Amino acid sequence: MGTVRRFGRFSRSAPPALFLAVAATDGKAVDLDGAYRHAVADAAFAEKSEITKTLVSITRDNQNLVWSVDGSKILVATWKARPAYEQFFKPYDKTSENPEYAVWVTAVPQVKRLCADLLAADSGISKEQVDLRLKQYLGLNPEWQYDVFVEMWVDPEDLFRPCVDPQIDDTTCNHQFGTETPKVKNIVDYRNFYTDLYYKSFRGSAGVPWTGLGYTYDWGNSESEIGASEYILAPESPYQIRQAVPTMTYCRG
Repeated sequence: MGTVRRFGRFSRSAPPALFLAVAATDGKAVDLDGAYRHAVADAAFAEKSEITKTLVSITRDNQNLVWSVDGSKILVATWKARPAYEQFFKPYDKTSENPEYAVWVTAVPQVKRLCADLLAADSGISKEQVDLRLKQYLGLNPEWQYDVFVEMWVDPEDLFRPCVDPQIDDTTCNHQFGTETPKVKNIVDYRNFYTDLYYKSFRGSAGVPWTGLGYTYDWGNSESEIGASEYILAPESPYQIRQAVPTMTYCRG
C-alpha cells in the first residue's frame, strides 16, 4: 500500500514554501514557523498539568457522536491531501497491516463544527485562513497541504487513543504507563509502538507537536493548547468511506 505515512501529521506532501508571516484569522501578523516550532518543543515534554478531562469519549450514551443506523459503527474523519486520499484510501477498505502507516482520525462532528463556526463568524473568511486555522487546531505543519476531508464508518472497537492508556471510553489520558503494557488490536507491543511514535514525532526531520495526552496541540489558540480529541485506527481495521469532499465544502455542509 505504499511507503507514505497515511495520516496528515506525518505527510510530506507539502508545497515548496509558505511565507512565515501572514495575516491570521484575527487580522494580526504571526510568525507561523516560530509558533509551530514552539509547539513542537513544548509538546515534547508532557506535564501532568496538561492532562485534560474533556476528551471526547466513544460511548453509546455520548450524544455528540454520529452512529450508523444499526449502532455498530461510528463516523470518523481525517484531513488529507487529495493525492494521498486517491492513492492510499480510496482503493482500499481497511487500514494497512503495518503499524508504521497509522491512520489518525477525529470523531465527527468535532472538527466540522470548528470550521463551520469559522464560516459563521466571518462570511468573508478565505480558504487560506480556514486551512491555517484547521492546521493549528489539529497540530499540523503550516507548510503541509490538505485538500479533502474523508469521513469513514468504523467499528469503535478498532479505535484507540495515542496515549499510555489507549482506551477510548473515558475523557482523559494518564501521564505515564502503569505496570502492565496495554493491549491494542494488531499491535504486538503497544509500549514500543508508543515510544516509536514519540521519537518519530519529535526527532523526525520535521517534527510534530504530538501531546500523547489524547488531544491535538492547538498552536493557534493563546488561551488553550487543547485541540481535537484524536484516535488511531488499529492496523487492518475495516472502514467504509462515507464521503470525501473539499475542505470548504465540508465546512459549509
